[in-house]
Amino acid sequence: MIKDDYGERAQLAHNMKSGANWFYWIAGLSLITSILSLSGAGWRFFLSLGITQVVDGISLAFRDQLGSAGLIIALALDILIIAVFAALGYLAGRKQTWAFIVGMVLFFIDALLLLIGMDIFAILFHGLALFYIFRGYQAARDLVLREQLDEMQPPPPPPPQPAEAPSASV
Repeated sequence: MIKDDYGERAQLAHNMKSGANWFYWIAGLSLITSILSLSGAGWRFFLSLGITQVVDGISLAFRDQLGSAGLIIALALDILIIAVFAALGYLAGRKQTWAFIVGMVLFFIDALLLLIGMDIFAILFHGLALFYIFRGYQAARDLVLREQLDEMQPPPPPPPQPAEAPSASV
């Protein structure tokens, strides 16, 4: 690694972590929204997953027929979906570029669900999150490429050894 390259790598690492952390925010806020929704609260976070909102809505629509079992099933499905996003955040934070790609695709599909309800603010927040996740992906990709280039370069030659002074004999 070239010494002048350190600042760029530090910025790339920051951007990568920032992009990966969006998956944690999405997971956390979706969990809170699901708990609030299933408990009957009337509000949610814009960054919540649309798919968990659909699951919660179906569960609440059939509450009379399913009872508390429907709520438990919905919460279990929500946790499973949320765990996928948390796992993607973990893997993306470890420079797994495929995790960024899978996460962006899933989150984009989730944004399409929000188009059905015409939830403009949630769609805008999804777009903002996708922008930062994509920036994190680009940073992770650049870091991986730089590491591969570092591995391909031969190590620098060892520094020259100082010559020994002739010893004086008496």
